[in-house]
Amino acid sequence: MAIARRVELTEVRAEIEALEAFQNTDEEGLDSLCRMARCHDYPRGNILHYRGDTDDAIYVVIRGKVKIVLTSEEGREVVIDLLRPGDLLGLVAAASRNSHPAHAITATESRLAKFKRDTFLSWVESQGLMVDLIWRQLAQRVRHAYTRIGEHVLLDVKARLMLTLLEIAEFEGEPASEGAEIVFTRPTHRELAERIGSSREVVTRLLSELLESDMLNAEGRIIRVPYSALILREE
Repeated sequence: MAIARRVELTEVRAEIEALEAFQNTDEEGLDSLCRMARCHDYPRGNILHYRGDTDDAIYVVIRGKVKIVLTSEEGREVVIDLLRPGDLLGLVAAASRNSHPAHAITATESRLAKFKRDTFLSWVESQGLMVDLIWRQLAQRVRHAYTRIGEHVLLDVKARLMLTLLEIAEFEGEPASEGAEIVFTRPTHRELAERIGSSREVVTRLLSELLESDMLNAEGRIIRVPYSALILREE
């Protein structure tokens, strides 16, 4: 659990203020939030907590991504959620005052602000954000978990891979210069396998098949997706 370095909150105040979750917070509220935080930069692959750990921490993702992972006894990983800037980590344990239900591992180099649970929840209540921040994010996490369960039970591996690529396009892609497509950098085959609960070899084969269709175009790890394909994620 090596930490790259501690970051002074004055260095990241603008980043926190720019997060959608805190854009309606006034200057005084942001000042008090920054005073109670401890902020660190973490390397990729840093374990923030294990399943079953108990602590009183809530994190705000400022930069990077954090994957929520379940593992089998054989060491196989399945990514059940991926947190991005503005997302809160540790809400399930905080709300239930119980242990964490899964591992949390940085998926990229990441910057996180860490808060004591009760201090952060008191601040949220004082700002009138309990519904818009805490309950909304908890609802999103539950909805995402239901979606993942449904995909693993009802869809084959190829369909799960396609939906995962469309999810990446929606949340991480950028509009192409032509305006009709979204462009994004594909994760490695291993990372995709973790996210869909399969193997790297299967992902390699199925990705080749998908790239031969009209849904995706690729140049190396750069993938282009037409906007019309994103409708699949809404159906």
